[in-house]
Amino acid sequence: MPDQANYPSTYTPQVQQLNFKALMNAFAYPGSIQNLDGQSPALEQVLATLIDGEVTLADPDDMLNADVRMRLEARMATPESANFIVCQGNRQPAFQPLLGTLEEPEKGATLVVQVQGFDATAAALKLTLTGPGIQKENTLNVAALNEAWLQSRAFWNAAFPTGVDFILVSENHLVAWPRTTQIQGDF
Repeated sequence: MPDQANYPSTYTPQVQQLNFKALMNAFAYPGSIQNLDGQSPALEQVLATLIDGEVTLADPDDMLNADVRMRLEARMATPESANFIVCQGNRQPAFQPLLGTLEEPEKGATLVVQVQGFDATAAALKLTLTGPGIQKENTLNVAALNEAWLQSRAFWNAAFPTGVDFILVSENHLVAWPRTTQIQGDF
């Protein structure tokens, strides 16, 4: 095992506990923007918090370098068989993730999607979220997210409780979309 003294703070238990709390808040309050505490980009922080040698990870867009993969100690897999999938939000999904079964809905994949940001820009998608954890509705702007992700998400989550969960990451922020969240927008 490599010397962990040279790892960024993202891999320390203290930062991972804070980031886990941010992830739990994001899933409890879908569409709320959460801040992360480590020095690494949000994608690496989320993966460092959630991934271990017991789960599988797919990287179809080659977003992770060899050093990050080594630190995560993840078992790499295809997107069709992975527990976690990292993707570029500006590209269209080109795979069918695990959706779980009625007996084991928890076996649905979690997609960690890199976007450009969550502020209202001309190129941002303006989305309205409803569902558990949201008082009435939550408006969220997402920049650099291909609309095909929203269409695929709706298809993948059509047979609740099976489906996928999304974690959107940008810079040092994250937003979660559990499969129970309904998303409306012009897509």
